[in-house]
Amino acid sequence: MTWFFLSLAAAFCMASNSAWLKRFFSDVSPWEMSVIPFFYAMPLCGVTLFFIDIPEIKPEFYTALIWVLPVTAIGFILHFRAIHISPLSLTLPFLSFTPVFVLFTGDLILHESLSAAGISGMLLVVVGGYVLNLDSTRYGWFGPIKAIFKEPGSAIMLLVSALYGLSSVGGKVMVINSSAMFAAMFLFGLYGTILPLILVAVGKVQFKNIIRKPLLGMGSGIIVFIEIVSHNLAISMVAAAYMITIKRMAGIFSVIYGWVLFHERGIRYRLMGTAIMTVGAALIALYG
Repeated sequence: MTWFFLSLAAAFCMASNSAWLKRFFSDVSPWEMSVIPFFYAMPLCGVTLFFIDIPEIKPEFYTALIWVLPVTAIGFILHFRAIHISPLSLTLPFLSFTPVFVLFTGDLILHESLSAAGISGMLLVVVGGYVLNLDSTRYGWFGPIKAIFKEPGSAIMLLVSALYGLSSVGGKVMVINSSAMFAAMFLFGLYGTILPLILVAVGKVQFKNIIRKPLLGMGSGIIVFIEIVSHNLAISMVAAAYMITIKRMAGIFSVIYGWVLFHERGIRYRLMGTAIMTVGAALIALYG
């Protein structure tokens, strides 16, 4: 069950960082918002590398790194782009579909086998995550689905969900061919270094905006650092599809943040989605 609680910790940190960025960095561009957490987490990753055992690194590690790094970067950038150009209620529901993509990529790349109860739990979490993010007053049950053909942000977020499904499985390949901590620190230390440099160089990010709120930026970096550690340790212990499914319960924590910090409405759908996701998570934890 250790993997389950680590996955929940990753989910909590994911939701916490989104709330933190929304609360303190809404004045920057989506490009800058995608850079800030990892820029400030990068020193923590670099320092940690000096205090962990360096494992035997197999060639498959570097093969995966070559494509995981750009796929992860594109996913994060498109994620914030989608939120920036379209309503949250027409974009966030599609993140819940990540486990569906992991179901296929995990089998294709990692040859992971899942139980019938585990797959049932995954599907319940997907459905619950979708319901969780529905806007009860404006768009209704099929609003996000219809929006794929009208809202560019909706189509982008569906693509993001697929990219996350791919990068998560690739990240596990890196873990298998090194170690959980080394893979996490190396990948995100590199990510936090390269992405800001590229986006500053092409004019998408202004460095002064990244360092304008250093203490708040460090807060985001610490949250992401804990998420990275929890994510990689958890995914090293269980099938990637199960781990990512539990991590998608970040939606429940996001509901709490939205209600407490941002006074968001739509509680009926939120409660329905939370109940469905909880049943799905219990199936995975007990029978997966």
